[in-house]
Amino acid sequence: MNIINKVIEKVRGEKVIRTEKDENKTLTLTKGPDGISVKFNGITYSRRAEKKIFTGSYWDYFTPLPLIYDKPDILMIGLGGGTIVYQINRLYPKNVKMDVVELDKKMVELSKEFIPEDIKKINLFIEDGIEFLKKTKKRYELVFLDAYDGDKIPDSFLEEKTIEDINQVLKEDGILAINYAMSFKAIILFQNYIGKLKKHFKVYLVNNPFGSGNTIILCSKKMDKAELLEKINKMKQEDDNMHVLKGYNNMSNG
Repeated sequence: MNIINKVIEKVRGEKVIRTEKDENKTLTLTKGPDGISVKFNGITYSRRAEKKIFTGSYWDYFTPLPLIYDKPDILMIGLGGGTIVYQINRLYPKNVKMDVVELDKKMVELSKEFIPEDIKKINLFIEDGIEFLKKTKKRYELVFLDAYDGDKIPDSFLEEKTIEDINQVLKEDGILAINYAMSFKAIILFQNYIGKLKKHFKVYLVNNPFGSGNTIILCSKKMDKAELLEKINKMKQEDDNMHVLKGYNNMSNG
């Protein structure tokens, strides 16, 4: 057992179920008091609790967005372990179609154990998300960007050309939703990135949801804040999703 797995089991009280590793990373599937998790060098990339949909963390903030449309096509770049796929499939079992792009083959193998049934319900592309954006002819209502290398979005996804490519694959009234983790480097780059996004979208922020270090950046091609909130608030209010609705109703301009 390597040092990362020892720390996970001893300090966090989680049992390591499976490990995939190479010279640059260690991926682990663990089970503990909070449920099942997928970790990248000890950083939690995905989590789900038994018999629950919501996690109390940033993944939850993607869940109301399909309500904005009638049977939307969704492109997700960055599968991780598959928390968002798990949630969307349970909330909208017949109303969405998901294309998911993930570069890391080892991560895909762990996701098959993390969400064994849900992985069968998506169209999975094991390739570079940047290249997928360049070549796809399909158009989507929603694009979810949750691509990470360690604790940061790869620089290529922050470039103007990639933003333009995402804009092209979105339909006329489409929305891009980005999970932006506020690491030290990311904080420095944040305002510059927002400026690039505002050239193409109306930009709104759901800041530090539920006390996490993540900001959800919502980028709308057409709809304004009032119209978005009207549709998002169609989500049925329950005790375990009130943080989501509160976060969106406190959404600020980017």
